[in-house]
Amino acid sequence: MTVSTIRSTALRTLLPAVVVYAVALLWSNAEGISAKLVLRDLAQSCDAPLGQGFLSSVGYLLWMAAAAIALFAAATRQIQGPAAYRQFAYCGGGFSLWLCLDDMFLVHDRYLGEAFLYITYAFFTGLLLFKFRGPLQRFAGDTFLMSVVLLGASVLTDALQEGFFPFSYETAQVVEEGFKFLGIAAWLAFWCHYVSATSRLDSPIDQR
Repeated sequence: MTVSTIRSTALRTLLPAVVVYAVALLWSNAEGISAKLVLRDLAQSCDAPLGQGFLSSVGYLLWMAAAAIALFAAATRQIQGPAAYRQFAYCGGGFSLWLCLDDMFLVHDRYLGEAFLYITYAFFTGLLLFKFRGPLQRFAGDTFLMSVVLLGASVLTDALQEGFFPFSYETAQVVEEGFKFLGIAAWLAFWCHYVSATSRLDSPIDQR
């Protein structure tokens, strides 16, 4: 007998979606933004060519993928082993989601400032590295460190590009965004490795 999923879908998916949809429209209207501009794709509204913002958009997708993989695996208990393994995925997935939203809506540029961004990066990186060093030492920790180094290089390039590097602003942006793009890709790769490995822990020996 097939169990109906309509009720759970309506309550857990459609209802939150309706709330987000309504809040977005009401908030935008309060800010004097027409519904047409909220509903249309940004590239369509700005009449932008296909390639404009392409790498930035791909970056959003990579952050989203990492967040979805980590959070879904933790929430559905796909991750086996000690509770710390799932806690690590919750923290990493939440951090990924925050970075995705920050990139999409330019939160640190427009509202919080770069200092807040650097503090947030340092705090969460330190939390993941030290509090969850056990899982990292066992599951693809080298890939995690590679991602942290690349993303750190991007932040450092951004902080020092004015008046420090002997090349143009555009060149500095290419280097900075290149580090960032590779860092996000490595971050996604880590969570793929991590969830794949921890989801196969099905014996007491594996869980040690």
